[in-house]
Amino acid sequence: MRNSISRLNFALSLLVSIILFISLVLPNIAVAQGDSIESKPISAIKNISIENKVDSKLIKQFKDQDQITFILKFKEQADTNRVAKETAEKAKKQKLTEVNTKLQVRSAVVSSLRNTALETQTEVMEYLEEAKQKGEVKSVQSFYVVNAIAVTATKAVMDKLAAFPEVEKILPNETRQIITPIQPKVKTTNINSSTVEWGVERVGAPQVWDMGIDGAGIVVASIDTGVQWEHPALKEKYRGYNPANPNQPDHQLNWFDAVAGRETPYDDLKHGTHTVGTMVGSEPDGSNQIGVAPGAKWIAVKAFSDSGGMDVDLLEAGEWILAPKDAEGNPHPELAPDVVNNSWGGGPGLNEWYRPMVQNWRAANIFPVFAAGNDGFRGDGWIASPANYPESLSVAATDHDNALAWFSSRGPGPYGETKPDVSAPGFNIRSSIPTNDYELMSGTSMATPHITGVVALLKQANASLTNDQIEEILTSTAIPLTDSEFSSSPNFGYGHGFVNAYNAIKTLNNGNGMVKGIVVHDGKDKTNPTYQHTSPDFVYDQVVLPLTVEVQDNISVETVEIQYLAGQQWKTVKAARTAGDFRNGTYQAVVPGEDVKKGTFTYKWKMADYGQNQVTSPEFNVEVKPAITIGYFQDLEAVPEGWYSEGWNNDWEWGSPAAGPGQAYSGQKVYGTNLEGPHAPTADSYLNMPPIDIPENGNSYLQYKQWYDISPDGVGGSTDYGAVLVSTDRQNWEILTKTEATKFAENGVPLEYSTNGWVDAEVNLSAYAGKRIYISFFMFTLQTGFDFEPHDGWYLDDFSLTDKAITEDTKQDIFKKNTTNEIHIKKNSKNSVLAPNATSVQNTTSQPNVLPIGAQVTLLDSGYSVTANPADGRFSMTHKAGEFKLRAEAYGFHSKDQAVSIPKDGIVEANFNLQPLGKGTVEGVVKDQATGKPISDAIISLVEDAAITPVKTDSKGKFTLKAYEGTYTLHVFKNNYVYNDYSITLQSNKKTKQNIELKRFLGTPGEIGYDDGTSENSWIWNGAKNGFAIRMSLEEGVTKSWLTGGLFKVNTEWPKPGSTRFQVAVYDSTGVNGAPGKRIAGPFEAAARTDGEWTHVDLTDKNIFVTGDFYLVYVQPEAAATGTMPSLESDQNSPFHDRNWWLYNGTWQHVTTPEYGNMMIRAVMNNEISATVIKTPSR
Repeated sequence: MRNSISRLNFALSLLVSIILFISLVLPNIAVAQGDSIESKPISAIKNISIENKVDSKLIKQFKDQDQITFILKFKEQADTNRVAKETAEKAKKQKLTEVNTKLQVRSAVVSSLRNTALETQTEVMEYLEEAKQKGEVKSVQSFYVVNAIAVTATKAVMDKLAAFPEVEKILPNETRQIITPIQPKVKTTNINSSTVEWGVERVGAPQVWDMGIDGAGIVVASIDTGVQWEHPALKEKYRGYNPANPNQPDHQLNWFDAVAGRETPYDDLKHGTHTVGTMVGSEPDGSNQIGVAPGAKWIAVKAFSDSGGMDVDLLEAGEWILAPKDAEGNPHPELAPDVVNNSWGGGPGLNEWYRPMVQNWRAANIFPVFAAGNDGFRGDGWIASPANYPESLSVAATDHDNALAWFSSRGPGPYGETKPDVSAPGFNIRSSIPTNDYELMSGTSMATPHITGVVALLKQANASLTNDQIEEILTSTAIPLTDSEFSSSPNFGYGHGFVNAYNAIKTLNNGNGMVKGIVVHDGKDKTNPTYQHTSPDFVYDQVVLPLTVEVQDNISVETVEIQYLAGQQWKTVKAARTAGDFRNGTYQAVVPGEDVKKGTFTYKWKMADYGQNQVTSPEFNVEVKPAITIGYFQDLEAVPEGWYSEGWNNDWEWGSPAAGPGQAYSGQKVYGTNLEGPHAPTADSYLNMPPIDIPENGNSYLQYKQWYDISPDGVGGSTDYGAVLVSTDRQNWEILTKTEATKFAENGVPLEYSTNGWVDAEVNLSAYAGKRIYISFFMFTLQTGFDFEPHDGWYLDDFSLTDKAITEDTKQDIFKKNTTNEIHIKKNSKNSVLAPNATSVQNTTSQPNVLPIGAQVTLLDSGYSVTANPADGRFSMTHKAGEFKLRAEAYGFHSKDQAVSIPKDGIVEANFNLQPLGKGTVEGVVKDQATGKPISDAIISLVEDAAITPVKTDSKGKFTLKAYEGTYTLHVFKNNYVYNDYSITLQSNKKTKQNIELKRFLGTPGEIGYDDGTSENSWIWNGAKNGFAIRMSLEEGVTKSWLTGGLFKVNTEWPKPGSTRFQVAVYDSTGVNGAPGKRIAGPFEAAARTDGEWTHVDLTDKNIFVTGDFYLVYVQPEAAATGTMPSLESDQNSPFHDRNWWLYNGTWQHVTTPEYGNMMIRAVMNNEISATVIKTPSR
């Protein structure tokens, strides 16, 4: 977007120059042109009624604000369907492959959209730039996915814009919502699933997997609240994931944050992580099969915050989906997804604002899937837009019985079509959420990604399917559903019916086959695996025992198992990888509870790598304690043994309360939800007791003291509550009791959920006589938008197990005493527990003579590609039958091709043994161009291979650099010289000579600053990685300069004396309207002077050359709370220069408030000058 605006500005500048030239040279012509904008005021161009264009909501908004954001929608929209059809026909005549045809169509669609925007927005953009110079316009952002411009400006500007004939409508920047999940009636902590989730199975995905189709080679996209990319069910499915370097993914072109501009994927609301999980989720060990297309890759855009998604953000998101953009704003249609999931929407009825965006997705062969909405209780006709567009596939939600979920929105839509289109499971759907957890959610938001996954399966089965064909297959093969309300099919409840992936794939009948094989290279694995393990202090009798170990290997870890003593016999359980990767992972083995008995539990670890090198640990011995029972008492004064907490946004803490009741019931310690203030606004947190054995005879009660203050606000009552849960297997939980309202209105509506002091609580456990049970104190909170004030949550103290119930006579009065201020500690969350698995792994003793490669394997004719498993080199792909060329390629190896004949309904094997690339050497001497003298310490690097460490020249200017054979760009840099690039070709086992001459950089020293040198204030951020920046402009007449350093006025006495650490970064000005754009250098570590003088940070060796405005940034690497950060000073006495910018939570903000003064940052420059040319005088 930013790049397109800058190019548009260039075009406008050129247009203005031409107009000015004509007006000077041919003034009579300029005057004679009655339609020229320059010849009359803007408002007089045409007599147009503003009211016909301007949305009435904007008129109301301007009554309260001087400037607001509104959106101009232009009359002319590109006909991308025509462009796509013509381009496809042309590609067919040229006999292009499927992959090249797809790319040409997408490129043509993007080009036509950009050209339409450029041609139609020119005059409006010119006016806006002029108005911006006058201060009437704050910001401008151009779009092409819909021909539109977002403007923040005054009403006067809006009125003038309405007079432009090319402007069709002026609309408010409204907020859309994710389709909010419906709260499940029973929460679950069961994250032990070794089975396929019910919704995934119901749509027939496992049957399709058995055909070898799992979505491999297909890319799905999400516009939602973001994604926790490192979630174990999603990490290896992320397109930016690199198995060779698993902890350093490539986020560029795979993730975009339209809300806060963060560079790394995140999800602060868990909705997006849940929907992506249903599309592709499963863990590396095969557990938690929550996704319909587990072989597909995902990319994502965050467009929603807790307050919703603004139209401007959604337009930017939609444009990125059409063609992901790099850091410079360049679109890459070749990296667009195949299908996009949209679990969000606006209101019902006719609203075509987003329709061009959806139409353009379809033209670019991106299939759009939308949630129908959760307004079923409102009656008919509530399908949300954009789901109600003819071009959108809208999805209704069904429950376990294939009945329409009560919340699922009903049709009809406003276009006379059947809406919703299809149905899918949307009730109690278990999927991934942030913090590596899983959760049940309900809603059409949960149904929609099931269909997105099915589309991915269809696209893999036949990559040449058009969007119209996919829609026809989905609707025609759907299982018709009816009920008493909707008696015939299709209908406005279920649409055409319930989608079944197996039925859909069968209709293709195109004779798919499979290619599978292995990619290796010659070699032997001679290094043993290593491990780390900490044994628990104790365990409980007859409780399932999860144990973890960290294992590393240089090639790959093949098997990890635990061997333990059960009676007199050793048993073996296979461990599964729960985190990390095949070279460095966390493995968990689960010992069945019946094998954990009183006394001592003895076990040892055994592990083997790819080369069958085996390592066995020494034996570990752990005390086994009995479960607690009647007579147990816990006052929490000492660290409570066997208690732990877990969950999403878990804020259970043990210690002395500074909030809530202000004191314990007895002693000093309690358990509470955040001991220092309000509880988390959105959380599922669990406080777990040790296991309990209930006696076979008599009564059993759990008694405790509690204090709670919980929000009464929500939809139809409080959505927050505390509950005591019980389970006999730690899988299925039941609610025994919940926190109750304590004050009601006359009409019975709850007003308060607050005990106003410590009170007795009791749970009757007698029904579980003779059983082992587990108790959890569950706190559920949901920020609904109805929460008007914070509340302190739930506090617990003095637990006891007894056979006598509390009576009125034995109830304790509310007890209060003085508040204590002891430090509390937070309990750590428990790891996920897998299901026990008693399978023993038999290792072979022979060592292979080859090693695996995580190569890219591609069918060149169709562009279909998969990555071989780097742990064992294996790959497989399902593809239509025929004759193809298959290529395997990997870094450091020669690529290799082989012809394959894929049989109909059969399997062909294709194995590759890649040969390593040879290495060549480039050597030479770097000299001064003018003097011929050698240059020492020049830096030599290869642009195309960042894995090759740069080298420096020695004292004689000599250098030697070794790399894989191939053609490269050799980059040479030295302080005070103009850097240079050379094209070189390295041959295996040969030396290449490349002597280099560098031209000395001729420049004059300079300094850029906008302060008077004396400070009046200091500033610091509470959070880490935030910063302050100054926009620097080169001196007049200077076109190129070398940034050799920065000067920073740093206060090392506040907030904590002696703090010196900060960082320095440099950004260019390619952002919107000159905002910070691409980071061109840094961040670099720096240490502040402690004498109050300017701190000089030397940047001469960083090779930073600038040709225009740039930003020098002071970065605060840690939070202020760490007490190790200094502060940046500001000058508040000299004139305000309006050059301050703040970097906060990854987002840049232009700070125009003079009260902050001028941040004291200066740039040290070396400004280029042209060498004087001395001519020989003529005779």
